[in-house]
Amino acid sequence: MRRTTGILSLALVSVLFACNKGASASSDSSAASSTAAGSFDENAARAQILAADSAFVRAITSKNVDSLMVYYDPSVVSLGKTAVKGLSNLRAAYNQAVKSNPRDVDFQSGGVNFSADHSMAWDYGTVTQTADVKGKPVKSSGTYLNVWKNVGGKWMIVAEISAT
Repeated sequence: MRRTTGILSLALVSVLFACNKGASASSDSSAASSTAAGSFDENAARAQILAADSAFVRAITSKNVDSLMVYYDPSVVSLGKTAVKGLSNLRAAYNQAVKSNPRDVDFQSGGVNFSADHSMAWDYGTVTQTADVKGKPVKSSGTYLNVWKNVGGKWMIVAEISAT
């Protein structure tokens, strides 16, 4: 991710869709579970990705970095103002991001799409959020694109891009 503002923006725009504030940050960890072998159900896969997005929002706003990392492939690449490569570097970036007290997240999904062989998916949209920058609340907005890979029936983010 990026410095505090960029990190927060990417953190919040990376997987944002339906924030169910009543559930715990880790309650949807299994939401990205496998679909049944055989025919691919795009609606079920889309629901899994959106559930993961929802859990991700709760995790970032509750500052639970461990709960965020379950959605990332070890080889993840995160692009914003700088490139962050790999899970350990991404964890460090999120540890910085949550220090800015992310809150008031509002986003609009542009959709979830799938590759022809259903091994990959991508979701995109817009987001606004508030975070503390130099001790003062700052509202920002931007766009995001996440690339998901189906790893044994579990959707994992392999790349994310944000523009704020």
